[in-house]
Parts: sequence; C-alpha cells; structure tokens
Amino acid sequence: MSISVLIVEDHQATADGLALGLSREEDISVLGVCVDAKDGLNRARELKPDIILLDLHLPGSNGPKSMVESYLTVPGVKLVIFSAESRMAFIQVILSMGVSAYLLKSERVSTVCDTMRQVMNGAQGIISEELKGNFKKITRSEQEVLVMLGRGMKYQDIADQRVTSAATVRKQCETLLLKLGLESREQLIAWAVTNGFGNLEV
Repeated sequence: MSISVLIVEDHQATADGLALGLSREEDISVLGVCVDAKDGLNRARELKPDIILLDLHLPGSNGPKSMVESYLTVPGVKLVIFSAESRMAFIQVILSMGVSAYLLKSERVSTVCDTMRQVMNGAQGIISEELKGNFKKITRSEQEVLVMLGRGMKYQDIADQRVTSAATVRKQCETLLLKLGLESREQLIAWAVTNGFGNLEV
C-alpha cells in the first residue's frame, strides 16, 4: 500500500529534508510541499492525500487551533503534526481535536515514516517519545481549570466563571496534583504557567 503525503511546512530546509527523506521510501509518495496554510489547504482538497504533515505555525493561518480545524475538514485525510512547539497546553488541545499524531521536529525522518505507517493502520494519538515523560492525559474540563489557574484566578473566581462550586474546583485541582505528581496549589499554578496554560491562545 502506497501512502500519499502532502507536506505543509514554511521552513524550506526542513521541508526539503522531509520531502527528500520520505521520497526514498518505497511505500511513501510525496504529492507536494506547501509553505502557506491557505495554499496547503487548497492543495489538500485538490490532491486528497492520505496524510498531511502539518507545521503548527504557518503564514496565512489564524492560529494553530483554527488551522487544524480547517485541515480536519478535508475528506479522508489523516493529520500528523510536525512542530517545534513542545508546551503541554498546545499538545493537549491539538490532540483532543482528533489529529492522528504529534511529532517534534527533532525526530528522524525514519520515525516520521514509521509513524505514518502506524497512522494508516489505524493508530491514533501518537506522540514523540521525548514528550511522553511529561505527557499526562488531561481532560478538557481540567484544561479549562489549568488555564484559569495559570491566569492567577482563585478557586471561587474559577467556580463563578464555570458555574460550579469552589469545592468542585478544589477537588479537580486535587486530582490534577495527583495526576501530575505535584504537592501544592502553588506548584500546580507554576506548572500551568510553565506549560503554557496561562496564555493559551490556540
């Protein structure tokens, strides 16, 4: 089975290296390289690749989240993110949208190829090995709490905004402390800020 791939990446050296490396594989066919988000989307609809290898920060996009949403509307396509963005906030949100894999740009081309083969065999939610030590499955509700904590909001403020009780928010924070191996509210706030939840705009 041949895997057709469209690369959407604005860093020319990275794009060229990927295209060359992927083209050497007998079962992978590179349909093209695009350096702009809108051009990439138009080409994807025209060429109908099996997989789009997509950078998260591209000219012509309104931000990573809206760009990923638009690419996921291409019929039959599987999305593999290829990005230097390693903050957990971004990764959690992008994976929750239904992309097939999230790979860091530090990966070898051979790893990208293996990941695409896994994706074509039905694998979902693949992430780079480098990320796995820090990665914890955080629910959408917990993400919202982390965003508010990262912005300096108190339990009661969070409860008011989410139309719930301060006790419920406190319980969610206790669950997050256990999940992340932290010991205090202050550590949780610091973790949220460090991992990009405080200024999450995807």
